[in-house]
Amino acid sequence: MLVTLDAMKNYLGIDPADTSQDQFLTDQINLISSTVENYCRRKFESSSYVQTFYYSDFSGDKELFMFHYPVSAVSSVKEITDSIPAVENIVDPSEYRIKKESGSIKRIYSGIPSNWFMNLDSIGKIEISYTAGYSSIPLEIQSVVFSLVAERYNKKTSGISIDFGNDVQRVSIPGTISIDFDYSLQANDRNNAFGMILGNYANVLDYYRSERTVTGEIKENYIDWSKKCFW
Repeated sequence: MLVTLDAMKNYLGIDPADTSQDQFLTDQINLISSTVENYCRRKFESSSYVQTFYYSDFSGDKELFMFHYPVSAVSSVKEITDSIPAVENIVDPSEYRIKKESGSIKRIYSGIPSNWFMNLDSIGKIEISYTAGYSSIPLEIQSVVFSLVAERYNKKTSGISIDFGNDVQRVSIPGTISIDFDYSLQANDRNNAFGMILGNYANVLDYYRSERTVTGEIKENYIDWSKKCFW
């Protein structure tokens, strides 16, 4: 979850001792958190990953980009042949340079950026074990989750939704309610796969969207570029 249940209850002004809405709020936090990460095409919480880059996909590259970022630590970089038995070589940390914020890593040889696969044959691969994500979720991300969950909570408790979306041009309540709509196809709730959930908040999340388009597996599983679904 991108925000805790306790933080959500505090935001809504719910007494911590009141557990009557805990299940509903937990479900909604999970839903919105998953939607935010799918829209942004990345994971935000800090976790450990193993990512594999294959010669056939990245031969000649001097810089590789890890799917998850910012990177807090790289535990190992291995050059691996696909021969039987496989041969592993641990790359010394002095032979690569990491840009933690962007999650990029360059191969350095004699002080010069070099081809990552210069020591491997055509069926070789580079395996990087690393930890990435935010130790504290960015405030903008938390704000989006708070706001969207609050809208759903308010609708549940009052039976009224006051979120009319960005299509609304005018709302008037002269004793009864009147709503005028603009049905532009450019509206956020029609312009992307998650618009009906995120609405206007998609604009806030655009800053955090990743071009690397993967959700990834945590810890022991490999991230195989050739088997991922690209956006």
